[in-house]
Amino acid sequence: MQQYILDRLKSLFTSIWPAFAEPGESTSETMESRFKQIALEFNAVAITYCLDLYIGAELDYAAPGSRGIGRMTTNIPRFGAYFSKPLSKLSSQELDELYFLIRDLCLRGYLMSAILMEWPARHAKLSNGASLFEEWISSIYVINPHELDPDIWDIIKIDAMYTIIEIHVFMRKHGMEGDTLFNRVGRFLSGDKVDEILLYYAIAGYSLRAVQKGWY
Repeated sequence: MQQYILDRLKSLFTSIWPAFAEPGESTSETMESRFKQIALEFNAVAITYCLDLYIGAELDYAAPGSRGIGRMTTNIPRFGAYFSKPLSKLSSQELDELYFLIRDLCLRGYLMSAILMEWPARHAKLSNGASLFEEWISSIYVINPHELDPDIWDIIKIDAMYTIIEIHVFMRKHGMEGDTLFNRVGRFLSGDKVDEILLYYAIAGYSLRAVQKGWY
């Protein structure tokens, strides 16, 4: 599983880096060289531990209430609570498919954090999975995405939309309500929480890298 998550990170990078590479960068600071350094020190065990616990909790459709892990309020409900009935009808294989899509969202946010915000790559402040999870999980939902640097937030959203579209395809395939309501980049529609919930998974990945490296 640990090797798989690194392979997936590489695959996601390959799919996104041409869109964000800067033509004028020197050879030593190309996007590819940045990713190679990130991959070299990528702690697959700790990251897998954190994402398994987080996404598993997010897809919990049996627990009472809608407040998810790491939240003080129900403003951003957990996915499993928002779609409890449809999720209860999915097979284990279908739940795994949804799990991997959400994990892709988290990894996209992680990549954007590492590549755009951190150069040269920092050494990890936290390498133990349990310690990293404890510090990270409380940081996710205190982030107001509109207080992030506008350029960084736009890039996170644009990149996340590739996987968000895949999740909406999955949802429609399995009779889950919630067509794409994210009709403009940067604009949440108040009538539905689906895309807001999903974008926070990209924010979670962004935050995971930041906490791991001791930014806050």
